[in-house]
Amino acid sequence: MGRTIRFALFLAVSLALCSCGRTISPDDQLASEYHYKLARNYYNDHNIAMTQRELHESLTLDPSNAEARHLKGFLMMGLRDWEGAAHEFRLALQFQPDLREARNNLGVVLIEQGNYEEAIETIEPLISDPLYGMQYIAQGNLGLAYMKLGDLENARKHLEMAVFLLPSFVLGNNNLGIVYMKMNRTRDALEAFERALKHAPKNYAEPMYWIGVIYQKAGRYEEAVASFTRCAEILGDTPLGKRCAARAAGDLLE
Repeated sequence: MGRTIRFALFLAVSLALCSCGRTISPDDQLASEYHYKLARNYYNDHNIAMTQRELHESLTLDPSNAEARHLKGFLMMGLRDWEGAAHEFRLALQFQPDLREARNNLGVVLIEQGNYEEAIETIEPLISDPLYGMQYIAQGNLGLAYMKLGDLENARKHLEMAVFLLPSFVLGNNNLGIVYMKMNRTRDALEAFERALKHAPKNYAEPMYWIGVIYQKAGRYEEAVASFTRCAEILGDTPLGKRCAARAAGDLLE
């Protein structure tokens, strides 16, 4: 092994073990894990400020704590800081390559950033990973990425697998309905949207919008307006709620 290669390997190991020249001791690692667990408990209690504080303590003690990196990235996702979230998820995977949740969440962020091909490459290993317990989520995210790319056949394939694995998967059914609609499979689209609504929480109304669009195209205007009206009532002063309200009022253009 050449001197350059030996140095590169040494540097990689050193970066994994040190922070700003400080070797991470076993005591620091234990303390970091303690603060991470506190952060996770605060997150479960919806105390975001304390979650952030404990994550800061955890990562100050051990910057290579992958679970803490992942939780920090998850918080950034909630704040829609996609760049920051992607950075934390990449670090989490660098320090713990088998952290499957970080891989999936990185894929979600890449979709939000419009990096659909990279998202597919990131998520795809999960669908053949027997140790990943949420295959339906990975299949659903792959389907969404392919849908965004305009590859409807691959989108259909992955979304159908997602709802096969979990028939009550609300987002999977909704996105499958959109794909069917784009493929002019109207009956299948309506069935998918109805499945989504059957299992959806009361404040989730996107399938109602798409059902209204289908009825509108079919010339069933009363049913279209009823679906848009219900959507607007549920979603209120949100972008989609306003869109539903406009269509219910007669603005039925795409």
